Amino acid sequence: MKKSILIVLAILMVPVIGNAQSKFERYEKMREVSAMVITSNMFKLLAEIDLDSDDPEMQQYINLIENLKNIKVISTENTGIGAEMKQDFNSYIGSSSLEKLMSFKDEKKNVQFYSKPGSQKNYVSELLMLMQGEEDGKPMTVVLSITGDIDLKEVSKLAKDLEVPGAEQLEKVN
Repeated sequence: MKKSILIVLAILMVPVIGNAQSKFERYEKMREVSAMVITSNMFKLLAEIDLDSDDPEMQQYINLIENLKNIKVISTENTGIGAEMKQDFNSYIGSSSLEKLMSFKDEKKNVQFYSKPGSQKNYVSELLMLMQGEEDGKPMTVVLSITGDIDLKEVSKLAKDLEVPGAEQLEKVN
């Protein structure tokens, strides 16, 4: 009896867990949305490349990417789609165990960061950012999701080097 109740509960939870990621996946196929998705398979390939490990900066990158599961960046200039992204972001925050890391607003941008605690101090297992405002005089909404064992001190450098929209905001987290 207890086993069947646990099985039923597990089956009921699958759509809830799957729904969180699928909320953002649907934007990847939209015409007016730019998307960049880097999966754990890519990070594994990068970690296996024989790079100059004597270079301290390169070693920091290798250490960072070995612990990442995925990076997803979706952005749009379409205000209607941006409003949907914000609604899905808020819904995901409300249904998950993410905690507010920080938020700030400047003259043209409103940025929110949420995270799940990681394996040690200054590490998180998920980092989620929503940025809304203007970039280059155009409306912009960006959702950034990074999962893995993330060193907050290193992730801003990676995002900046990948030219992720809103990457400069990550430097403010540290």
